[in-house]
Amino acid sequence: MKLAPARILHFSPGTATGRHDTLRAALGMAGFLREAADAHAVPCAVEVVEAYPAMASREAVASALAGASVLAVATPTYAQGSPWYVRRFFELSAGLAAWGTPATVFATAGGLHTGAEMALADTFRSLQGLGMATFTFGQKWVALGMQQRHAEEGRFDLVDAWFLRQLARTMLLHAWVGHEPGSGARWAARLGLETDYYRRFPDEAAMDGMVGTAVHRMNAPLVDPAAWPELTAWAGQRKAPPDVSSWPHPGLFPAPPGEPPRGG
Repeated sequence: MKLAPARILHFSPGTATGRHDTLRAALGMAGFLREAADAHAVPCAVEVVEAYPAMASREAVASALAGASVLAVATPTYAQGSPWYVRRFFELSAGLAAWGTPATVFATAGGLHTGAEMALADTFRSLQGLGMATFTFGQKWVALGMQQRHAEEGRFDLVDAWFLRQLARTMLLHAWVGHEPGSGARWAARLGLETDYYRRFPDEAAMDGMVGTAVHRMNAPLVDPAAWPELTAWAGQRKAPPDVSSWPHPGLFPAPPGEPPRGG
């Protein structure tokens, strides 16, 4: 039995448009989903959908939210919370319903003290308002802190990718359990998912073995634009970074690092 697609809605750009943090994270999620589905012979395609253009149409918003076996929303963090365009997307969803669809959220460009928890909470509440059955990986809200470490800004760390991998595997579990009730414990064991993961947290060497190659793929476009094809091929997507200047209201987006503020 083939499942409906697993869908990742990504809202790019983030606070640093030239880095495409949220798109790279969404492609990472897609790569981890594909790896798990292939390894365990789960017939589930993966879709990465650029959600910003749907803001122009309630029908487009409805289409983006419907028909998935499991849904993830990838949101940037602006200032101390949600970007305006993510909130506008969900304003257009008022009155729609997606009862029982499993759904989750992850955020980039912030940690729990820089507003990501607000972006996550806003988006979880919006999904719950549509009747979706929201979930996380164990007790973890996945916030990828791209700007608050000693590493180069914009780089994913091993721990970022590990949590993204575990959330992707949790997505696959929910997609399958919807079609095989009662199989959650068996699939969790197969996928290496534990709610008390923090008791046996993998060390750096173990994480590197699981996600080191993925981290390289996700970070490579920061310094080499020619690396996008490798990342998108792994994710199974044909996604070029969006040209923000062609979108409505381009002056409302932050400028890439090193450029003057946008006008308009």
